[in-house]
Amino acid sequence: MKEYKTKARDCILDYFKNHCDERVTAAEVYQFLKDNGNNVNLATIYRNLDKMSEKGELLKSKNVSDGCAFYSYTEKGDSCCKHLHLQCKICGHVIHLEEDLMNVLYSYVSDKMGFSLDCKESVLMGICSNCRLEAEKEGVYACHNEQEHKAGICTCDHHVHASHS
Repeated sequence: MKEYKTKARDCILDYFKNHCDERVTAAEVYQFLKDNGNNVNLATIYRNLDKMSEKGELLKSKNVSDGCAFYSYTEKGDSCCKHLHLQCKICGHVIHLEEDLMNVLYSYVSDKMGFSLDCKESVLMGICSNCRLEAEKEGVYACHNEQEHKAGICTCDHHVHASHS
């Protein structure tokens, strides 16, 4: 099937190249394009995202809890299918785990557990160092629930330090 180069596809690809360390929804792409004067139909965005995912230009993943689809740019085609990703649940920043670590993980999981790892849609959620530092400056503990800290049942370093201050 012949693929046509369209303005909508170019705008979407440009968006992802400029947001390459983020996982975003189709609605976020739509809103950004709309805010920047690109009148692109949401159905067109979904169609392009699916085609780009099939070609390996984007990595499509879904939240297990709600099935919401997220997309991220894969500069090297399907290379994102061979490693895990870390995603900050505050800012959305995506970090790609290094190949050396993945080799150790693949070996361990395979040799010790007899498990074949499929990283295509694997994302570990947490909080990046920037968001964690920002939250701590504001007196909010990004690593745990604020109520745990107030109740004294949190065992993280922040709580220990805070109780000694």
